[in-house]
Amino acid sequence: MTFWDTLAAFPEIPCVFFFLFGACVGSFLNVCVYRIAAGESIVSPPSHCACGRPIKFYNNIPILSWFLLRGRAACCGRRISFRYPLVEGITALVFLGLWILLPAEKACVGMVFAALMIFCAFFDLDTMTLPDFATIGGTAAGVFLSGAFPGVQDVSENLPWLARAFSGAGLSCIGAVVGAGLVYWLRLLGSAIFGREAMGEGDVILAGCIGAFCGWQGAVFCVFGGSVLGALLLLPLILFEKAFPKNGAGTSKRGDGAEKAASCGASFSGGEGSGLADGADSGAGLEIPFGPWLALGGGVYYAFLSGAVDAYFANLAALLF
Repeated sequence: MTFWDTLAAFPEIPCVFFFLFGACVGSFLNVCVYRIAAGESIVSPPSHCACGRPIKFYNNIPILSWFLLRGRAACCGRRISFRYPLVEGITALVFLGLWILLPAEKACVGMVFAALMIFCAFFDLDTMTLPDFATIGGTAAGVFLSGAFPGVQDVSENLPWLARAFSGAGLSCIGAVVGAGLVYWLRLLGSAIFGREAMGEGDVILAGCIGAFCGWQGAVFCVFGGSVLGALLLLPLILFEKAFPKNGAGTSKRGDGAEKAASCGASFSGGEGSGLADGADSGAGLEIPFGPWLALGGGVYYAFLSGAVDAYFANLAALLF
């Protein structure tokens, strides 16, 4: 029995693999979010608690260790933020879902895209910024992967390989331009209406990155669909904040959690900032980063709605032209 025959006979094997792989990637994303925001290396020093003691490998298992330790560091009892198993669990489930829902080629590229989006979403929540290496680098990666694996852009398999590669990369570039251009003009419009910067430059580049992976249809959907999803998810929070304002609202606190790091040896401190709202003062209202909702919209399109959204735009074009 060949390797591929084994996978066909036991489809649970790749499902378990990609879930575990996603959990490990999520652990590393936690490392990256905290350490890069703090200006630290993601490689050194190795995994250690906030009290300075090294973390044992058996206390550093993604998702599982947090529950076994009941959210407390084994060495000193400091609180470990639930944020860490949350990111690990989200990444694990996303990787598993992509493998189940999509063809292998598109699923594997989607895992790269999902890791970028999860990193950018949580980094933006914590810092209200988006790093250029992730957004610009992600755009370049989207164009490269679309050329190397044209099925990501649904390029016909009947074309010669070179034509497919150029078509995939070309569609990716169009998506990047449409995504960045759309958010750029929305940024100018919002700034003119509100008299202040409505979005950051990072949001513009992030939309381009999403378009590079999802094409122009996905870029358009991530902007408007992401806004709708964000409004639906945040409306209860905003209403609660208005009904029960807190003294000193708008400050961002860091927890005293222990450091819990990825198995690769990098580390991060427990308890990032709240990242959900960062108003200038209690009367300034909530400032919501747009990056997480762009990322959410792009992810929903890639995994679930690409066929329906593409068909909608095709029908719309047929009616108009």
